[in-house]
Amino acid sequence: MTATLSALKPRILTRPQIRLAPVAVTLLLSVVLIVGALRLSPPVTAGADLGDPSQRSYALNIWQETQTSLALLAVFLPWLVYGLLLRGSRWGGVILLALAAIGTVAGTWLTSLSLQSYAALPRLVEGVVARVDGRQLSLTDGPAVYLVISDAQLAADEPWLKPGASVTLWVSPRGHAGYVGRAAGSD
Repeated sequence: MTATLSALKPRILTRPQIRLAPVAVTLLLSVVLIVGALRLSPPVTAGADLGDPSQRSYALNIWQETQTSLALLAVFLPWLVYGLLLRGSRWGGVILLALAAIGTVAGTWLTSLSLQSYAALPRLVEGVVARVDGRQLSLTDGPAVYLVISDAQLAADEPWLKPGASVTLWVSPRGHAGYVGRAAGSD
């Protein structure tokens, strides 16, 4: 009889398996940290000469890459804290902690690399475009670089950024081009 009555007990009176308040607070904290990361101004001095418009554009694009890395970190860090502070089911806690730890380590690593690129002195690279494949740009007799310019700028440059075009690039030590422009002698 007791088993029958417990089966009839309304679900409202049973203890929920998911702690809604801590999950909601952690989710809200993630959103706040992501918005904060995307609005954060650089905490370190740029390696680029901000008086030069092309280097200022480079620094802005590299900083946006850093903000993206910080936003990735902001996704995982609150969940790592949640997993460490609140104990749930054994396997659920292990899975949450493992994923949050991997994401936090990866986000910290990417943020560190991006900050180093932002603070480092960029190098000027000039050459002729050999190939453009999405954001990957290869120069003839030169390096292949990854373009970290905005989507709008990439779309605006698309008509002339083709094989055979002479370009000027400001490139980070990691091979990320934060600025691409036509070479001084080209049309």
